[in-house]
Amino acid sequence: MTSTALVYMMTPGLACFYGGLVESKNFLNQIFLSIVCMAIIPVQWCLFGYSFAFGPGNSVFGSFNYAVLRSFGFNNFYGENSDPMNSLTIPSLTFVSFQCAFAIITVALISGSVVGRMKLIPYMIFVFLWSTFCYDPLARWIFSGQGWLNRMGTIDFAGGMVVHFASGISGLVAAIILGSRSNFDPNVLKTGQTHLPFTVLGTGMLWVGWMGFNGGSAVAANGIASLAIVNTNVAAASSMIMWIILDIILGKAAGQNLGVVSIPGTCSATVVGLVVITPGAGYVQPGYALLIGLIGGCIIYLFLLAISQLDDLTILINELIRLTYMNIHFACGSTSEQQIQ
Repeated sequence: MTSTALVYMMTPGLACFYGGLVESKNFLNQIFLSIVCMAIIPVQWCLFGYSFAFGPGNSVFGSFNYAVLRSFGFNNFYGENSDPMNSLTIPSLTFVSFQCAFAIITVALISGSVVGRMKLIPYMIFVFLWSTFCYDPLARWIFSGQGWLNRMGTIDFAGGMVVHFASGISGLVAAIILGSRSNFDPNVLKTGQTHLPFTVLGTGMLWVGWMGFNGGSAVAANGIASLAIVNTNVAAASSMIMWIILDIILGKAAGQNLGVVSIPGTCSATVVGLVVITPGAGYVQPGYALLIGLIGGCIIYLFLLAISQLDDLTILINELIRLTYMNIHFACGSTSEQQIQ
């Protein structure tokens, strides 16, 4: 239950993180696009989302057997009716709520790509449909023991593919389809027309919440949960340190004064470390988590540095790479999953 509360806190943290990076005119809109997911997804999850992802059914899609969460009593334990992970360690409704928090933060990640491009009502419809036809099947395939990818031996401890890869690629596609924001300033982070203190605050909230995100994925209060929490912290810290070192050494090539550290970049590096460790948080030793964070921070820094040198980018690509940070979830989610495999 503590992990569930921490994961729920990640969505307001994400709202602050994204809100601090967008232009002032989109600040409130960005925060609300994230928060409104906390209203839509629990309804969808209760109606049929959980049943589709974890209820009885085939290896691709669930059924309506658990629609409106019927058949769950106060004393039922997760796995008692259908045993996808052979676990009887927590009450069923606790697991339902924990996975609902996952579904919320996953679709909220996409909000950074559509702010300023999509109006509220179409966005709310998109959130409901995306969760139903994208997130729920992916969660079943990988998180549920009945899923076909799970049965093939896919290893994804806490959502490298289900959460980060899925939201990252969806955000990228959505931004390309919707086109550039109107009157977008590609130098928004340099002009000061942002609320960067919110990004710093959001980073801290995400960092703390991620410990529940990865630690709770052990579905028990045991050594694996402890390992996941330690690895989460180590990877985030090492990625941030790597970014700071690279910023001091190479920052001038990115247009900064020598020795000056980018606050948005450092915050993003922390998220990089959190994302890259997610698939293997409960599987690797802390020393490897340290290495994963260092490598992840280095790769993303050098990638963004190379992109910043290209003067012929369209405004749209500038937005995707330099402001929405969806590339962090797409790139880190996919590469870290490959490392674990």
